Amino acid sequence: MLLGIAMEGLARPQLHNLDIRVVLSKNGDARITETRQMTIDDEGTECYIGLANLGASQILDMNVSDETGAQYAYVDWDVDESRSWKNQRCGILTTSKGYELCWGLGSEGERTYTTSYTITGLVRGYSDANAMRHVFLNASVNPKPEHAKITIVGEDSTMVFAADSCGIWGFRFDGNLWFENGTIVVETAQPMNSEAALFVMARFPQGMFEPSVTEDGTFEDKKAEALEGSDYTSDDEEELSWFDYLVMIGSFIVVVLVPIVCWIWRMVSVWRARRRINKDLLWYRDIPMNGNLQQANDVLNAHRYFGSDYNNLMSACILKLINQGAITIETRPNKKGKMEPNFVIHELKNQEKQPVLMRHIYSIFKQAAGDDTVLEPKELKQFMSSNKNQGITDNFVSTLHSSTKLSAYKNREEEVRQLYGLRKFLKEFTLMNERGVGEVKLWKDYMIYATLFGIADQVIRDMKKINPEYFNMDQVASQMADDMTLPIIYSTLHRSTSRAVSDKAAREMRANGGGGHSSWGGGGGGFSGFGGGGGVR
Repeated sequence: MLLGIAMEGLARPQLHNLDIRVVLSKNGDARITETRQMTIDDEGTECYIGLANLGASQILDMNVSDETGAQYAYVDWDVDESRSWKNQRCGILTTSKGYELCWGLGSEGERTYTTSYTITGLVRGYSDANAMRHVFLNASVNPKPEHAKITIVGEDSTMVFAADSCGIWGFRFDGNLWFENGTIVVETAQPMNSEAALFVMARFPQGMFEPSVTEDGTFEDKKAEALEGSDYTSDDEEELSWFDYLVMIGSFIVVVLVPIVCWIWRMVSVWRARRRINKDLLWYRDIPMNGNLQQANDVLNAHRYFGSDYNNLMSACILKLINQGAITIETRPNKKGKMEPNFVIHELKNQEKQPVLMRHIYSIFKQAAGDDTVLEPKELKQFMSSNKNQGITDNFVSTLHSSTKLSAYKNREEEVRQLYGLRKFLKEFTLMNERGVGEVKLWKDYMIYATLFGIADQVIRDMKKINPEYFNMDQVASQMADDMTLPIIYSTLHRSTSRAVSDKAAREMRANGGGGHSSWGGGGGGFSGFGGGGGVR
């Protein structure tokens, strides 16, 4: 019997993903497109979106399609009709509370329904601001989505939603809200339970919209009504109890003392690990970790006492691209006719087999260089600072800042000793008694790893003492060892990356202050769309 009940529960219709896109017009109207990815069984005949308490707003121009591309026929809706009659049909039902946007479920299985409609006057005018306060999913909807996302955009480029001019709040769901590239994004963090809903409020500056619907009073009054009962507000006059003081003491221990203990523990752990590595450490003359520079840099960072370093990693990756022929340094005339070295981007062989970070750096260089394949420092700077390339630079920054805990190398000590053995070998390069032809073939790889270790200048000087003719005979090695190569190639990338990192951090801070986590407990009073229901019936 219990198994039967469990199977019956699993067989119910399921809403896996709900994606809502809201396009706001200058007059405050909103064109809303809702895409539902669902599993449909034999339960029910239709799906519907309930919209109640809309005030002066109306629902217009409903359209529905499914995963086959079929456009549903708009008809006078009859909720009592059969499932077969409702198949590939849709309609709007007017109720005493507002509207119900309905469409037939059709066949069972994995289905995707796309429903679009217009709400007039969703953004309303107040004496101090324009604002949207709307329920995109009611608590009574069944089934609830496992994941939901709302994206709010303006219909033209003049409508840029940003934290310095707008405000966003979310209620009755566990998730986050943030500003991204001039849009507002709302996303749940976990599957929505039976009590969850999607209440969203956004404030816009006066002048951004010319709302066709205005309301008396101020937005600040409406905001106070919405925040009441939420965790956005707190009672400052409430006296602290003895329990509150215990919480404060506990917080102090967690915030101050625990990090100190963790810091001391890390210092001791790193000291012990480095002692084991350096005990009877021998030279290692081959290339460790299959030549993966990022993995090698993760090892170095894991064994540092303080912080992490990524500048040497970027420099080493660029040297490796030069070694592979994907970058050459060629003298070209600038706009003033003065000859100066430039980066020329070529094909990267076996690109799909290269480590992810190498592919990211090469892709940025290639796109920034443009059709003439000549990459100038200003082109790289412009590319990485451009808002339209923000996704590319963010992915690069996230990939670059990889990290591995010290504990990950507990059973990989031989690999770690090989890496540090190569570092010892390069630091003591002039002490070699034998320098065979095979070893000279690795000199360009040695320069790459010397750069990763931060000892490139010393190693190149040692190489020139040992075999000065090598750099005259090998053009690639000469470019890699050229004193001018380092500042030309590296400085622009390093500065641009630092700016990309700070910009990304600033956006995250702005997202936390101009949105951040939604209020799960309550709030959202006075919103349009509240109480309309929805789901499968």
